[in-house]
Amino acid sequence: MTIGERIRHLRGEKTQADFAGLTKIPKNTLGRYERGEIVPGGEAIALLCKSLEIDPNWLLFGDGPMRRGESAAEAPQAAPAPTPQPEEDFKMSDMITKTVEVLESDTIYRTALASNINAFHQAVRSERLLAQLVERVAALEAREERWAQIEARMTELEKENAELRRRLERQDENTAKAVGADG
Repeated sequence: MTIGERIRHLRGEKTQADFAGLTKIPKNTLGRYERGEIVPGGEAIALLCKSLEIDPNWLLFGDGPMRRGESAAEAPQAAPAPTPQPEEDFKMSDMITKTVEVLESDTIYRTALASNINAFHQAVRSERLLAQLVERVAALEAREERWAQIEARMTELEKENAELRRRLERQDENTAKAVGADG
Protein backbone atom coordinates (compact mmCIF):
# COMPACT_ATOMS: atom_id res chain seq x y z
CA MET A 1 0.00 0.00 0.00
CA THR A 2 1.44 3.41 -0.97
CA ILE A 3 1.18 6.52 1.17
CA GLY A 4 -1.52 7.78 -1.21
CA GLU A 5 -3.49 4.55 -0.75
CA ARG A 6 -3.14 4.88 3.03
CA ILE A 7 -4.48 8.44 2.85
CA ARG A 8 -7.38 7.20 0.73
CA HIS A 9 -7.97 4.46 3.33
CA LEU A 10 -8.07 7.12 6.07
CA ARG A 11 -10.66 9.15 4.15
CA GLY A 12 -12.99 6.13 4.04
CA GLU A 13 -16.49 7.10 2.89
CA LYS A 14 -15.95 10.83 3.43
CA THR A 15 -15.81 13.11 0.41
CA GLN A 16 -12.50 14.78 -0.33
CA ALA A 17 -14.10 18.11 0.61
CA ASP A 18 -15.21 16.79 4.03
CA PHE A 19 -11.84 15.15 4.61
CA ALA A 20 -10.07 18.38 3.60
CA GLY A 21 -12.13 20.30 6.16
CA LEU A 22 -11.24 17.76 8.84
CA THR A 23 -7.51 17.71 8.10
CA LYS A 24 -7.02 21.34 6.97
CA ILE A 25 -5.35 20.11 3.78
CA PRO A 26 -6.75 21.50 0.49
CA LYS A 27 -9.07 19.13 -1.38
CA ASN A 28 -7.03 19.25 -4.61
CA THR A 29 -3.85 18.46 -2.71
CA LEU A 30 -5.51 15.47 -1.03
CA GLY A 31 -6.59 14.20 -4.45
CA ARG A 32 -3.04 14.48 -5.74
CA TYR A 33 -1.74 12.60 -2.68
CA GLU A 34 -4.29 9.83 -3.21
CA ARG A 35 -3.41 9.51 -6.91
CA GLY A 36 0.30 9.39 -6.09
CA GLU A 37 1.03 12.54 -8.11
CA ILE A 38 2.80 14.16 -5.17
CA VAL A 39 4.06 12.96 -1.80
CA PRO A 40 2.96 14.86 1.30
CA GLY A 41 5.58 16.94 3.06
CA GLY A 42 6.28 17.07 6.77
CA GLU A 43 3.60 19.65 7.53
CA ALA A 44 0.86 17.65 5.76
CA ILE A 45 1.98 14.45 7.49
CA ALA A 46 1.89 16.22 10.84
CA LEU A 47 -1.62 17.56 10.10
CA LEU A 48 -2.90 14.11 9.12
CA CYS A 49 -1.32 12.38 12.10
CA LYS A 50 -2.48 14.99 14.59
CA SER A 51 -6.03 15.50 13.33
CA LEU A 52 -6.73 11.77 12.86
CA GLU A 53 -4.49 10.40 15.66
CA ILE A 54 -2.57 8.32 13.12
CA ASP A 55 0.80 6.77 13.80
CA PRO A 56 3.37 8.41 11.48
CA ASN A 57 5.17 5.09 10.92
CA TRP A 58 1.99 3.59 9.54
CA LEU A 59 1.18 6.62 7.38
CA LEU A 60 4.67 6.95 5.94
CA PHE A 61 5.81 3.34 5.69
CA GLY A 62 2.83 1.11 6.46
CA ASP A 63 4.70 -0.13 9.56
CA GLY A 64 2.94 -1.03 12.79
CA PRO A 65 -0.54 -0.04 13.89
CA MET A 66 -2.52 2.62 12.03
CA ARG A 67 -3.57 4.51 15.17
CA ARG A 68 -1.53 5.33 18.22
CA GLY A 69 -2.24 2.90 21.00
CA GLU A 70 -3.68 0.29 18.60
CA SER A 71 -2.07 -3.15 18.47
CA ALA A 72 -0.34 -4.24 15.26
CA ALA A 73 -2.86 -7.09 14.83
CA GLU A 74 -5.71 -4.54 14.47
CA ALA A 75 -3.80 -2.47 11.89
CA PRO A 76 -4.38 -2.86 8.15
CA GLN A 77 -1.55 -4.83 6.59
CA ALA A 78 0.66 -3.02 4.10
CA ALA A 79 2.54 -4.64 1.26
CA PRO A 80 6.17 -5.45 2.13
CA ALA A 81 8.75 -2.93 1.01
CA PRO A 82 10.17 -3.85 -2.40
CA THR A 83 13.76 -2.93 -1.56
CA PRO A 84 15.62 -3.11 1.74
CA GLN A 85 16.34 0.20 3.47
CA PRO A 86 20.00 1.24 3.58
CA GLU A 87 21.75 0.56 6.86
CA GLU A 88 22.27 3.80 8.75
CA ASP A 89 23.04 4.87 12.29
CA PHE A 90 19.32 5.50 12.80
CA LYS A 91 15.98 4.26 11.55
CA MET A 92 14.45 6.79 9.18
CA SER A 93 10.96 5.91 10.40
CA ASP A 94 12.02 6.66 14.00
CA MET A 95 13.43 10.01 12.96
CA ILE A 96 10.22 10.93 11.14
CA THR A 97 8.07 9.82 14.07
CA LYS A 98 10.13 11.90 16.46
CA THR A 99 10.08 14.87 14.09
CA VAL A 100 6.29 14.71 13.79
CA GLU A 101 5.92 14.51 17.57
CA VAL A 102 8.08 17.58 18.05
CA LEU A 103 6.27 19.48 15.29
CA GLU A 104 2.92 18.59 16.90
CA SER A 105 4.01 20.00 20.25
CA ASP A 106 3.45 23.57 21.35
CA THR A 107 6.92 23.93 22.81
CA ILE A 108 10.00 25.95 22.03
CA TYR A 109 11.48 22.73 20.63
CA ARG A 110 9.10 22.99 17.69
CA THR A 111 10.63 26.32 16.66
CA ALA A 112 14.14 25.03 17.33
CA LEU A 113 13.52 21.93 15.19
CA ALA A 114 12.08 24.01 12.35
CA SER A 115 15.12 26.31 12.52
CA ASN A 116 17.51 23.35 12.50
CA ILE A 117 15.72 21.69 9.59
CA ASN A 118 15.91 24.94 7.63
CA ALA A 119 19.61 25.31 8.48
CA PHE A 120 20.40 21.72 7.47
CA HIS A 121 18.39 22.11 4.28
CA GLN A 122 20.35 25.24 3.44
CA ALA A 123 23.61 23.42 4.23
CA VAL A 124 22.70 20.55 1.89
CA ARG A 125 21.80 23.00 -0.87
CA SER A 126 25.01 24.93 -0.25
CA GLU A 127 27.02 21.71 -0.47
CA ARG A 128 25.46 20.90 -3.83
CA LEU A 129 26.10 24.42 -5.07
CA LEU A 130 29.69 24.27 -3.84
CA ALA A 131 30.24 20.99 -5.72
CA GLN A 132 28.87 22.59 -8.89
CA LEU A 133 31.09 25.64 -8.42
CA VAL A 134 34.16 23.46 -7.86
CA GLU A 135 33.43 21.72 -11.17
CA ARG A 136 33.01 25.06 -12.95
CA VAL A 137 36.23 26.44 -11.47
CA ALA A 138 38.11 23.32 -12.60
CA ALA A 139 36.69 23.76 -16.12
CA LEU A 140 37.68 27.45 -16.13
CA GLU A 141 41.18 26.64 -14.89
CA ALA A 142 41.55 24.08 -17.68
CA ARG A 143 40.44 26.72 -20.19
CA GLU A 144 42.86 29.24 -18.72
CA GLU A 145 45.70 26.74 -19.04
CA ARG A 146 44.73 26.06 -22.65
CA TRP A 147 44.65 29.80 -23.39
CA ALA A 148 48.11 30.18 -21.84
CA GLN A 149 49.36 27.42 -24.16
CA ILE A 150 47.74 29.14 -27.16
CA GLU A 151 49.27 32.51 -26.21
CA ALA A 152 52.72 30.90 -25.82
CA ARG A 153 52.37 29.27 -29.24
CA MET A 154 51.25 32.58 -30.78
CA THR A 155 54.34 34.29 -29.33
CA GLU A 156 56.52 31.56 -30.87
CA LEU A 157 54.78 31.98 -34.23
CA GLU A 158 55.20 35.78 -34.11
CA LYS A 159 58.95 35.35 -33.52
CA GLU A 160 59.14 32.78 -36.29
CA ASN A 161 57.20 35.11 -38.59
CA ALA A 162 59.54 38.01 -37.79
CA GLU A 163 62.57 35.84 -38.53
CA LEU A 164 61.05 34.70 -41.83
CA ARG A 165 60.39 38.35 -42.80
CA ARG A 166 64.01 39.28 -42.08
CA ARG A 167 65.19 36.36 -44.23
CA LEU A 168 62.81 37.37 -46.99
CA GLU A 169 64.01 40.99 -46.83
CA ARG A 170 67.67 39.85 -47.01
CA GLN A 171 66.81 37.57 -49.91
CA ASP A 172 65.01 40.45 -51.69
CA GLU A 173 68.04 42.69 -51.07
CA ASN A 174 70.38 40.01 -52.43
CA THR A 175 68.13 39.53 -55.44
CA ALA A 176 68.02 43.29 -56.07
CA LYS A 177 71.81 43.51 -55.86
CA ALA A 178 72.17 40.57 -58.21
CA VAL A 179 69.78 42.15 -60.71
CA GLY A 180 71.56 45.50 -60.40
CA ALA A 181 74.95 43.92 -60.97
CA ASP A 182 73.69 42.16 -64.08
CA GLY A 183 72.00 45.07 -65.50
